[in-house]
Amino acid sequence: MRAYAQLESGDDHLRLGAIFSLPAMWRQRACFRAELRADIRDKPDFLRDIGIGLHEARAEASRFFWEPLLLMHR
Repeated sequence: MRAYAQLESGDDHLRLGAIFSLPAMWRQRACFRAELRADIRDKPDFLRDIGIGLHEARAEASRFFWEPLLLMHR
């Protein structure tokens, strides 16, 4: 009976929305990290100009697509 009550309350709908949005979020992270790797290779001065250290950028670029973004410019 309790599981049925949860479905009726609408809480499950929020969880389903989060589950269905995961692939898009993972793709966005993967694309961001691919662009970051290209910037590290081609334009390391650009990263320094916007306040991102090379070590920080390499650490973020090496993370997996399911890990949240930690890199923030100052």
